[in-house]
Amino acid sequence: MVEKFEYDVAFSFAAQDEAIATELNDLLSDRLKTFIYSERQKEIAGRDGQEAFSEVYAQKARLVVVLYRETWGQTPWTRVEMGAIKNRSLQDGWDFTVFIPTEAKRTMPAWVPKTRLYVDLERWGSQGAAAVIEARATELGANFREETFVDRAARHQRSEALKELQEQFLRSDKGVNAARAAFKTVKSTIAERAVEMPNLGIKFVDKGDFAIVSGARGVHLIISWSPQYSNSIENVYLEAKYFKGFPKMPGFYASFEKAVLKKSVKIPYLLVREGATSYVDSTGGTKREMTPEKLADDLLDTLLGVIEREKE
Repeated sequence: MVEKFEYDVAFSFAAQDEAIATELNDLLSDRLKTFIYSERQKEIAGRDGQEAFSEVYAQKARLVVVLYRETWGQTPWTRVEMGAIKNRSLQDGWDFTVFIPTEAKRTMPAWVPKTRLYVDLERWGSQGAAAVIEARATELGANFREETFVDRAARHQRSEALKELQEQFLRSDKGVNAARAAFKTVKSTIAERAVEMPNLGIKFVDKGDFAIVSGARGVHLIISWSPQYSNSIENVYLEAKYFKGFPKMPGFYASFEKAVLKKSVKIPYLLVREGATSYVDSTGGTKREMTPEKLADDLLDTLLGVIEREKE
């Protein structure tokens, strides 16, 4: 007897990976019936959330695609999804799953068999990952239909409409104000962490359009965000530079020995979907959405990493 499923593919992911999930979903949804919460939330509105989510991943989806990072399974909803997936594996094995690590250091859940392969998103890209998902769903019995010209045109139209909204955001007071507020939150979060964890020895100085974060062993992080125009943030980034020693800066004394730049990153603040904005880190070839608070923690984590390497 052929099993009937409400969805061919269901995506499970942490908030930081919604952009990846949305992109993959858009590549597949014209040929397969997919489930992504942001697109299907009306279908489960008014129901008990835990029950609704459990049903999707435990019973209703032919194939479950997990965009995996270490925090997946630690938030309330991904914890529910993880529980449903683990319970289903006891009966169905692991063939109903595809795991796609989304962090630079690729890992898999400890409870997944070591022989279970994952899809390398950095190597294959979104198009390649979507092809793997489609092939796996077909192996499990999905009957996908060929993408028609109308389907392709509709997908192209959605993509172009989003691009237009994104460009409007970059060239607007709204975009500037949102990015300014985000940068302010990054700074305030770093300041809070410095107070919360005094044992780390982090000192923070806010100078408006830039801030200085000083750590041990003469390592400094300088973050800056400075738009040239009041109504545009095109080609404007939050810049983070990590130095051994202190560089020449107006109003500050440079270190006696010439400062050495250890690491530098540029991160834009973008409209990622209609009504949703985020910092977007594209280092490593994989787009990663980050809230200002998450970015602040990542900047501090990198700072500690630079300090630790100075021990060597």
